[in-house]
Amino acid sequence: MGNKTKEQRELILPESRPEVRKVDGEPTKIIGYAVRWDQLSHPIFGMFQERFKRGAFAASLVNPDVYASWQHDAREILGRTPGTLLVTEDDIGLRYEITPPSWAEKYVETIERGDVRGSSFIFRPTKEEWDETNADMPIRSVIEAELFEVSPVTTPAYPQSTVGIRSAEEVFQERTGDDDELLGYTVEELDMIMLEHDMRMRKLNL
Repeated sequence: MGNKTKEQRELILPESRPEVRKVDGEPTKIIGYAVRWDQLSHPIFGMFQERFKRGAFAASLVNPDVYASWQHDAREILGRTPGTLLVTEDDIGLRYEITPPSWAEKYVETIERGDVRGSSFIFRPTKEEWDETNADMPIRSVIEAELFEVSPVTTPAYPQSTVGIRSAEEVFQERTGDDDELLGYTVEELDMIMLEHDMRMRKLNL
């Protein structure tokens, strides 16, 4: 099932931190993974979990027009395909390699120091599946998706979680086709659930 809305996800895990690679005679590189295959996210607003299947971006990478930005700021472009950004799939996941401009040296330093610890990407799913064998926590598997942007980011409000531009209620609305009531909750009740979840997670991160 496809949709027309872009979504954003963030991956904050020790083994997924972007790194800086400097080799004599070669330009500096920022390297990281935006996706790790079949890695199940923490519950998204307590409603569902998500994973990306291997090869999900294969079609999107045939003739890619993807850019890398700093903290998803379109005014701070670090690289773009083809040329200064290379995005590939490997056995681990969706890997990016940025050749940043000279003015981005201050950003490179924050990655080297470990201040910037995550990778984020913007995508549009074109094929997905839902596993509802566990009624309390359905799992969304993204089978195919278009890739638009990758970005080094600081630790978000929800470490090791998936945080979307769209709200969880919109994802479920699209899945169920119900505009007024989703999984037994009204839109207003879902807003309250997400607000409470936000507050709990922020307290845990203090």
